[in-house]
Amino acid sequence: MTDDEMAEATERQLGTALSLRVQHLRRAQNLSLDGLAALSGLSKGTVVAIEQGRANPSIGVLCRLAIAFSLSVTDLLGASSEELSGGPIERTNPATLWKTPHGSEAKLEASTSGRTMFEIWSWTIVPGDIHRSDPHSRGTRELLSVARGSLKITVGSETMTLQAGEAARLVTDQPHSYAAADDQPVSFSMAVLERGEETDMTHPS
Repeated sequence: MTDDEMAEATERQLGTALSLRVQHLRRAQNLSLDGLAALSGLSKGTVVAIEQGRANPSIGVLCRLAIAFSLSVTDLLGASSEELSGGPIERTNPATLWKTPHGSEAKLEASTSGRTMFEIWSWTIVPGDIHRSDPHSRGTRELLSVARGSLKITVGSETMTLQAGEAARLVTDQPHSYAAADDQPVSFSMAVLERGEETDMTHPS
């Protein structure tokens, strides 16, 4: 299988899993399409496309849906791991949620459940690829540590370049992006703390 075919297969699998899961969760919580749209901050058209398996949701969209259902992203995708019946340790199954034909990928290694989410990610971005993200919930924080290569980060109008061994704190409640800063792939780890905002259902935004 070629890289292009692998990327397309990953997108199809993600779309199918998300379609079925969102339909089930929305009905279980007695939410209308309009209600889920308001709760997640997504348009009704986006919610409909996701439920019909016609969407290629970004990581930001997955996070919004997860928060709306008070789940982790991995739980949203039905990829949560073995449960230990209330024990203090739970094994997690990493999930690749972004992949390009050129070899870039973002893997969600572990996350907590609930409206407040804490996530650990591992990323590789090759030269020429860029990952752009919509704003997360108000006050979302990210911690980045570069293991290899050089990382260009843009948050709003501010840009910073990190070298291997360097780290940074980000506030990502505004548009942001990540890319390799030179002609070599960059690998970095990321921790995200995102607190879901309560939505007034009588006055949807």
